[in-house]
Amino acid sequence: MFLDAMPEGFRYPSPEDDGDTRILAHINRKGWHNLAVPPAQGEPGFSFSLGHFLNHDHAEIIVLGLKAELASRLLDAAAVRIRDMHEQLLSHREYPDFLPGLNVVFLPVAFPHYRHYLGFANWFYESLPMPYPTLQLVWPDGRGVFPWQPGYDRRFQRLQPLLGAAPAAIRLQ
Repeated sequence: MFLDAMPEGFRYPSPEDDGDTRILAHINRKGWHNLAVPPAQGEPGFSFSLGHFLNHDHAEIIVLGLKAELASRLLDAAAVRIRDMHEQLLSHREYPDFLPGLNVVFLPVAFPHYRHYLGFANWFYESLPMPYPTLQLVWPDGRGVFPWQPGYDRRFQRLQPLLGAAPAAIRLQ
């Protein structure tokens, strides 16, 4: 259902305003851009990358429920691995110390969530013949427990809804 490599013939969308022009120029210059959406009406804030699939045949990354500054640090850490280290971040794997002291797991985002969370990315990739892939960067609670594990602090569920199926098992990277 999702593309696994960028096909020939990608066309940048036509910018609709100065903000679009700046973002497209940043992607063209740096290779990616992070977008942050603040919390609104009881929904958690979230941040996502744009440009990894275009420039590195790598899934875009989204993280929910963190302050924009921390989310940006996580997305930048992912970008360094993708761009500079040529690493493919894999789903259903735990990455110890992704940032010092913070383990994370990446899960595939189910297509029904694209409309709500990835509107700008949908606009950016609208010339593609099939959907682009996206991974959710999932963070643990304060005790290091992930949402699908027994003992997870359910107070964090609202901040970090899973945008795909919870894994049956996780491998350590």
